[in-house]
Amino acid sequence: MEYRIHGSTMQTLEVIIAPGECVFSETGCLISMTPGTNMETHAPGGLGGMLRRAFSGNSIMLNYFRATHDTETVQFTTRMPGHILALPLHNYGRIITQRHAFLCAQESVEFGVEATLNVGRLLGGNGLVFTYLDGDGTGFISIDGEVIHHDLERGESLLVHPGHIAAFSATMDYKVQRMAGVQNMLFGGDGLYLVRLTGPGRLWLHSLTIHNLAHVLQEYTRTGRD
Repeated sequence: MEYRIHGSTMQTLEVIIAPGECVFSETGCLISMTPGTNMETHAPGGLGGMLRRAFSGNSIMLNYFRATHDTETVQFTTRMPGHILALPLHNYGRIITQRHAFLCAQESVEFGVEATLNVGRLLGGNGLVFTYLDGDGTGFISIDGEVIHHDLERGESLLVHPGHIAAFSATMDYKVQRMAGVQNMLFGGDGLYLVRLTGPGRLWLHSLTIHNLAHVLQEYTRTGRD
C-alpha cells in the first residue's frame, strides 16, 4: 500500500492499493474511488462487535475497499478541519485513540473497542469507551486543528485537557484528576478535570475541539441572527 496526504487545513488521504490489498474505514469518510475498487460493508465481530462500536459512538459498520485485478485508488476525508496522521504500528505498537479519531487502516490492522471501569475517565470527558489500533500495518487518524505531539520518558507526566487528546501509546498510564482550586473549577472555563498521562510513550493532541468550535458557532446559529 502507498498513500499520499493532500491539503493543509482540511486534509484528504489518497490510498493506492495493489491487487489483493485492502483498506477499511469508518462509514461516511469516502470521497472517491477508481471504478475497479470492490467496496463491501461489513460488521466485523458480529453482533457483539456492532454493539461495542455503537456503544463507543462509532459507526456500527465498516467499509472495506479491495483491489482485485489492477492497482486502485481510494480517497478519504476527515469530519473536521485538521490533519491526517499515519501511524505505522511497527514503530509505535498498540495505540489507544479517542473514539472519533479513527479514519482508516490496512486490513492487517486490528481495530477494536475497549471499555474501562475507570469512572474518572467518564468524568474527564472522554467517556468509558476508547478505540485502539494494534497489529501489523498502518492506521490513519484525523487530528482536529493542528497536530501536537509529546514524547514522554518513563515516569514523565503531562496534564492535558481531556477534549484535546487524540491518541496515545498503550504503554502510557492514564489517570484523571480534579482541577486544583475552586475558582479554577468554577470560573476557569476549562472544565473540572484534567488527564495525567505518564510515560513512556507518545501522545498526540488536537489543537481544536468540536466542543470549542460549537461554542464559537453557537452565536451565529441562534434564531433570528444573520
